Amino acid sequence: MIYYFSGTGNSKWIAEELARRTNDEVQSIASLVKDGPVSVFANCGATIGIVFPIYAWGAPLIVERFCKSITIGEGVYAYAVASCGDDAGYAMRRLKKRFTFQSAWSVAMPNNYILGFDTDGAELEEKKIRAAREKVEQIASSILAHEHVYDVHEVKGAFAKTAFIRPMFNTFARSTRSFVADENCNGCGLCERICPIDAIQMQNGKPVWVRSSCTQCLGCINRCPQRAIQYGEGTKKRDRYYFHIEQ
Repeated sequence: MIYYFSGTGNSKWIAEELARRTNDEVQSIASLVKDGPVSVFANCGATIGIVFPIYAWGAPLIVERFCKSITIGEGVYAYAVASCGDDAGYAMRRLKKRFTFQSAWSVAMPNNYILGFDTDGAELEEKKIRAAREKVEQIASSILAHEHVYDVHEVKGAFAKTAFIRPMFNTFARSTRSFVADENCNGCGLCERICPIDAIQMQNGKPVWVRSSCTQCLGCINRCPQRAIQYGEGTKKRDRYYFHIEQ
């Protein structure tokens, strides 16, 4: 089984591609934990994978908490794959304390963190996706062979990024206070339906962020068909990104 968490489609696509190439199945972590904590047991001889995006050089908290619920038996082949705009920091090394994997990879995918930066642009997005297709094929081959691989992009300063910047992100940067739906909102409710932690509720035909913080998956702002969701003033002139399978 491949468990994944995804806000704008990158990790979902990787998980589904790996499942297709390894004859496995996928399960959304967000859907699985929607009603509360769960317990997952990987029995002898099984293969289990975790696919997730990098947030501030760490795994999303929802992924780390889910990994604590996994019990891995003898003879299980476990692996982790992270999608990231560039480098993964020490995210995998931190995750291994919660999820004992034999192999780990990072896959560079288009940037979706439009709260801090603009998107990569069409040319760079296409380049990253082409390279990602090749890497996912290589990863699938290694999984089928149960190889032990550590192919994670960690640059100089990776430890500091995960040890210091990530905690600040989780403490200060996950606030929902600046999310707002502007006059372009047509009340379709997509943002409410896709929020992995039910932080959004439709009230009087408009989305309201009812939790003080969220995962910062940015599914709501990137997937809004009207581009009506903003985060303060900074996102008004920035593009949106969501992985579509036709890419």
